[in-house]
Amino acid sequence: MAKVKVEVLDAIVDGNTKGEQLSVEERSAKYLESIGYVEIIDKSKSKETKDKA
Repeated sequence: MAKVKVEVLDAIVDGNTKGEQLSVEERSAKYLESIGYVEIIDKSKSKETKDKA
């Protein structure tokens, strides 16, 4: 599965605190975003090119 870049909101995720950025699996990123822990800021470029085609 693809990695996506996320920014931590008001939580601690894998030892990263508010405002820090990290790369996590897309599935984990979607879950963490759904519970309000992170914001997805960058999806993998390979996914974007597939969407344009």
